[in-house]
Amino acid sequence: MQFGNAKMGYAVSERSFKKGLATLLCTAAFSSMLTMPSFGQSASQNTDPMDLGQLGQDTDQNPLIIVNENPLTDLNRTRLNRRARSSTPPITTSSTTGAATTEQMLGTAGDGTATGIRLGTMTLRPSLQTQIFYESKKTGSTSESRVYNQTILGATLTSDWSRHSLTLSGTGTIQKNISGTLDQDLSANLSADFQYDINNLLTANLINGYSYTVEDRNDPNAVSNATSQAGIHSFTSSLALAKDTGILRGSISSDVLRELHGDAKLASGGIVSGNDRNLLDLGLALRLQYAGNPALMPFIEGEARRIKYDQTTDTAGTQRSYSNYTMRLGVQASYSDKLNGDVSIGYGHNKFDDASLSDINSFVFASALNWSPRRGTDVSFGWDTTIEPSTSAGVSGSVIYAFNTDLTQQIIADVNATLGFDYSFRDFRGSTVTNNQNTFGANFEIDWAISRSLSMNSNITYQKTTQFGASDRDTLNVGVGLTLAR
Repeated sequence: MQFGNAKMGYAVSERSFKKGLATLLCTAAFSSMLTMPSFGQSASQNTDPMDLGQLGQDTDQNPLIIVNENPLTDLNRTRLNRRARSSTPPITTSSTTGAATTEQMLGTAGDGTATGIRLGTMTLRPSLQTQIFYESKKTGSTSESRVYNQTILGATLTSDWSRHSLTLSGTGTIQKNISGTLDQDLSANLSADFQYDINNLLTANLINGYSYTVEDRNDPNAVSNATSQAGIHSFTSSLALAKDTGILRGSISSDVLRELHGDAKLASGGIVSGNDRNLLDLGLALRLQYAGNPALMPFIEGEARRIKYDQTTDTAGTQRSYSNYTMRLGVQASYSDKLNGDVSIGYGHNKFDDASLSDINSFVFASALNWSPRRGTDVSFGWDTTIEPSTSAGVSGSVIYAFNTDLTQQIIADVNATLGFDYSFRDFRGSTVTNNQNTFGANFEIDWAISRSLSMNSNITYQKTTQFGASDRDTLNVGVGLTLAR
């Protein structure tokens, strides 16, 4: 989602950002220990009365994946991160249940997986992943390749209180080329998630976050002839209230996104300023759900947003600010652990301030379904619709229809394999005719849990983008590495 105005003089150099990344992550994780409230020493798990988000997938076989079981939190985080372009997904967490056992105090679980480091009423779960990748990119007849190291440092700090919950999380990703000259990505994510149980029926949820990423060269809004794309800083915040009256469940949430764009560097030595893309995005959403049958719960949701750019008129003389309205009808299903998820259909409308830009209207589809036909086998299906604005003259934006599916199979006790496919169709809208874009992707991954704290990861990903009148783009990544978690 996106939001509005307020000119901010903001500059962050990549060199200072790299130097401060490690300090930022450590400070976010450990400073909370000095200021955390003392709500309670032990806990039974806080169950949110609103089951509004996507259901988490089973992660029993992978000690390095932690799933957030707070659906209200998931719903708000999805909204706040909708415009995020980070290649590294943020860490998600779950609260520890029950009083601290001897195994938990020692940082081990009965099943041999790591459960983190106990710090009073909090649990710290640090992780470090390092991988070596080979990447090959082909655009038309031009090919480039590189070998690089990617290091991801992450940590979560979660509460273990009888009431309320607090989660602090952060990840930082740095790439370093060993050979080749392709772009070295840099990204970071920080978030603070506080859930306050007002009473047994009413819950408040506050989420604040920050992310940094470099714009993808394949993004339609990227500068085509730039040697270095712009960095994007995103600051997010949301507040939600959810109430369960028994047969009816309702929620209201508001969120804000402040997005700042850096400069893109050209081969000639010049720069392209990203100031005309800085924006403030404000949103309000309401949701009502009927819970008469726990296995099948229909819902209706409405959302209104106002996106305001810092510069009323961009460099092309266009007023890009707009309002967005969306209405959805859906159903949430939960047939035990074998089949669960949600499906919705709705209609979205983008109204631009500039009369020269045609409005964007589209049906919006969204779904997240999880199916486990047998123990050790998990299948997920998902599709989504996103209305994305443009920076090109005469182009209002595009509607992106995306589908993905993943099959995860436990090969042996400590080895899992995942095969995934995805497809997206970008439908450009506006007075200027722009050919639509198709993107196909496939990935294969194997994870081997060597011990409760160490695992080996290997993956292959392939993506192909086609657009009539433009050169096809092919990207191949092959990587292998280790992940250390505590």
